[in-house]
Amino acid sequence: MAHLYKKIKKGHEYYYIRETQRVYGKPTTINQVYLGTADKVETLLGRGGFSPKEFGSVFVLNELDKDLDLAGIVNEILPPKKRTKGPSLGELVFYAALNRAIAPTSKRQLASWYETTDIQRIRPLRLESLNSQNFWNHWDRISEHDLERITVTFFRKVNSLLPPGDRQLVVEATRLQSTSKPAGGLEDLGVEEFVRQPQQPGIGLALVTERHSGVPLHYQTFSPNFSEEKFFERGLDDLRAGVNNLGVSVKDLTILFHRGLNSAALISRLNGKEGLHFVASCPSDFAPELTKISLKEFSPLPCRANQRRSDLEGEDDKVLYYETRADFWGRSRRVIVIFDPKTFHQSYQELGKKVQKVRKELNALHQRYLEEKAEENAPQAIKDHLAQLCGRLKLSPEIFQLSFPREKGQLNLALQFDHRQMANNVRHFGKRILITDREDWEAAEIYEAFTKQSGLESQSNSKTSSLWADQEQSNHAIQVTFMPLYHWTGSKIRVHLFVCVVAMTYLALLSQRLNSNGYSTTPREAIDELRSLRTAIFQEGEDGKLKRMLDQVSARQAAILQAMGYKVQEGMVLPR
Repeated sequence: MAHLYKKIKKGHEYYYIRETQRVYGKPTTINQVYLGTADKVETLLGRGGFSPKEFGSVFVLNELDKDLDLAGIVNEILPPKKRTKGPSLGELVFYAALNRAIAPTSKRQLASWYETTDIQRIRPLRLESLNSQNFWNHWDRISEHDLERITVTFFRKVNSLLPPGDRQLVVEATRLQSTSKPAGGLEDLGVEEFVRQPQQPGIGLALVTERHSGVPLHYQTFSPNFSEEKFFERGLDDLRAGVNNLGVSVKDLTILFHRGLNSAALISRLNGKEGLHFVASCPSDFAPELTKISLKEFSPLPCRANQRRSDLEGEDDKVLYYETRADFWGRSRRVIVIFDPKTFHQSYQELGKKVQKVRKELNALHQRYLEEKAEENAPQAIKDHLAQLCGRLKLSPEIFQLSFPREKGQLNLALQFDHRQMANNVRHFGKRILITDREDWEAAEIYEAFTKQSGLESQSNSKTSSLWADQEQSNHAIQVTFMPLYHWTGSKIRVHLFVCVVAMTYLALLSQRLNSNGYSTTPREAIDELRSLRTAIFQEGEDGKLKRMLDQVSARQAAILQAMGYKVQEGMVLPR
């Protein structure tokens, strides 16, 4: 409920809008907005909504949680203490997961972020209880055994929400590094061969998802010092056993390799296992002959990403592909060469910036030698600096040609380009090679399995990301959801990983629900749209009562709500 509230300070009247809500059974002020003196109130109230708060994203994910009841799962395994005031352990886990799904922050910033949302009308709480110390005190109660029970119960419920039948599963591995410096050891993580890295602790994560929906169904941690191949060599059986423990009926499992596949032992195992497949994403220089194929031989890939690009950006931005067969790892394999124009243009722009940096630094270095009258040392020093600079910028020094002509007795610097070498470099831009043993999937299915599970497709509209950007940092969606990681002890990292996987599950379930009801979108696009659906305080009726209600609702926001089973009526969201 919202109402005008008057305060008298030094004989002057000042007005506020104050909102109250019952929290844990007691009337509580949840929001207060300063209006000013009496003569300003009427003018301000006539301008429209006050105190806008983010509503759509929090509302929709909270509705999804009603089918999962994350807090109930945690509280059943670890019941609240009798004298506990404020949110329970399960509720704290939920509030942390909700934040991670929408706008990841540190625990210190959590209360401030929730203050910008309409959480109080959706799931009331005392915001001051969302402080970092309260989280640490509660999370310390979660032992490794308890977390395993919570995880199994949660994913069994997630699996029950998906259409029945055998599951086609996809698994990928990545490594996460802590944002904070450690205050203690990480040995209690219990992962094999863990080696402390005092400056940047972290952990490896293997994530199992359902192929069609991208919904997570299981995960497993491993040493951050393992490569993804080393993990799969040693941990694949444990991973599959964990899936079986959930009661999931598995048709087959496909492993995604983000950095190619070079393990002979793992290749031999994949070749001999029924129901076990792989898709390996390899850089263009892995098979340079494939990058020489003319783009005239490529065709638009019939995938959902291209449908959206056609609608939003135009035909020239469509992803292209070329399919062939070639011998890799002792057998004939399907090979799909992907070309993404957006990635090409981004890489080309980055190349231009790097070339300008090289030119600027070399000219500055040359000028310094001239001023110091040390011309005889300049050529070799500039060549050495060029080699070092190219190493830092990940450029081939062969694309540059240096010469030092003399004019009027002065040593000059001439920097030219080897256009053939430059063309060889540019030819690789925007291209990626997918090699697979899957003979039963269409090219678009292989592409979408890789991009959907890695979440790269969901970032396609970002100004700073592209389809194959930052392969060394593994998949982008996991990094976005899991970072920043302000933890350094094993118990905290374990709970943090669970919270983040839950967040990814909420997002995937949201996308799955929308797509199944005819609204095609990615999780991030849906959340971004819902974040701009806000509530505000409006003055309505002849008596001028104040009421918090929805602000303007766009057509896309209304369509998302409709696909979720809701409608907007008189400033409120109601079941259809």
